[in-house]
Amino acid sequence: MTKRGNLSLQQLAARYSISDLYEPGIAYYSSAEGGKHDLRAYDNRISCYEMQLIRLGVATVRMGEKTLTLKPGDLMVVTPYQPIDCFFPEGLVSEGLLVDQTFYNSACNVSPESEATLQRVPTTASMVYHLDREQMEELSGVFQQIRTAIRQDHLYRHEILRSLLHVCLLLFNELPYSKKVFTHDFHHKENVFRIFVHLADNNFRKQRSLTFYADKLNMTTTYLSRIVKEISGNTIGDYLSLLTYNEACRLLRNTDMTIGEISQELSFNDQSAFTNFFKLHSPIAPNAYRKAKR
Repeated sequence: MTKRGNLSLQQLAARYSISDLYEPGIAYYSSAEGGKHDLRAYDNRISCYEMQLIRLGVATVRMGEKTLTLKPGDLMVVTPYQPIDCFFPEGLVSEGLLVDQTFYNSACNVSPESEATLQRVPTTASMVYHLDREQMEELSGVFQQIRTAIRQDHLYRHEILRSLLHVCLLLFNELPYSKKVFTHDFHHKENVFRIFVHLADNNFRKQRSLTFYADKLNMTTTYLSRIVKEISGNTIGDYLSLLTYNEACRLLRNTDMTIGEISQELSFNDQSAFTNFFKLHSPIAPNAYRKAKR
């Protein structure tokens, strides 16, 4: 088993050699096209949406205290940070999507005229849908279109992918789900975690102390630490460090800010402290990362 952690879309793509990845938002994978058959077959959690369609074989999934058996035609939709353990044996054939939260939310709102009827996947539950042959082929066809769009360097690729994901979500609306697995206790804890995530997203550039977030949530540092660890698999320090590193990468890729300016933007004491932090998360220094990505 891999140590528990909270893997991003990019980390999952790297771990499983997923080449059909459009940054920043969506990836297609298929075990029948050279991908790993055991995606999510480890004791871990992810920070993106996962939609996995079983084409051949049988998989076992444990969500909380429930153990589910997935068969051909079953579609598993996992929301971010859900605790779930999977066992996908050799010979299993599946395909699906990994979708960043921001990209997912943008797809929900891509068509204003249908926004009122488009229901988002509940954020407190993982869903298992059973598709008949026609539904399975229809959804697979949309998955294939997404894969094709990812591979094409089109001027409007972002908009095309958003629209295709929107089509997937519309298809989900028409499917009756067979299982909805979550507990009241987990629902409460996830709400606390979602508030923490909101606070962290807005404050991590200036505030990375546990006390700051515990005070904002009016709870003890011990209780908040336990909830964040349980839901995300990461400590609060690890979570904030990941946000900081991802933001540093974004600034290095997309801006002309100097290393010193970036270190100030992210509230490091000096440029040396920022460089040392960056090298803890990357095999190369900030300047080398900027050069490689450009």
